[in-house]
Amino acid sequence: MVLLKVITVRVDDRLFEMIEEICRVEKAERADVIRRLLENAVEQWKINRALQLLREGKVTLRTAARIAGKIYVEMLDLASRYDVLVQMAPEDLLRDLGGE
Repeated sequence: MVLLKVITVRVDDRLFEMIEEICRVEKAERADVIRRLLENAVEQWKINRALQLLREGKVTLRTAARIAGKIYVEMLDLASRYDVLVQMAPEDLLRDLGGE
């Protein structure tokens, strides 16, 4: 059984109405909608963070994938999609190609 934590947040009318619209369209409870939105936002944040670190050359592609919660080829695809140049040391390239 998963123990859930309670988070309280104040939102403006515009955001509240958008959340309510999603609830109506999805025929879902507000808590479920907000939980899903938060999960999606956290996942996207992790991807953005990994891509930024990769872009700055601070992490390898494998580390970026781990940060983003993706497998290696998914991270490679994301880097390509967001025009992030993947800089690899020769030994990393050999390892990734199965040479060592």
